[in-house]
Amino acid sequence: MMWNDGAECFGGGFPLMMFGGIFMFVFWGLVIWLIVVAIRKLSSKDKSSQTDNAIELLRQRYSRGEIETEEYRQRLQELTDTDIKNKP
Repeated sequence: MMWNDGAECFGGGFPLMMFGGIFMFVFWGLVIWLIVVAIRKLSSKDKSSQTDNAIELLRQRYSRGEIETEEYRQRLQELTDTDIKNKP
């Protein structure tokens, strides 16, 4: 009787097992990378929309006469400078 290690049953044995391990590592790396990219995209949109909302609120206060022209210009400049610094 001849000794059989069972490698023929699965068509390759150890080399295919190594490929499977490498494939799983690459697969989970891609999944994690996609999650990180999605979170970064969502958080950058939130910052931009917050700045847009603040500018709109500032315009409304100026149009109602709650703040003077000098204060309006100063705060608008601060908001636009902050928005430019936060963009990647």
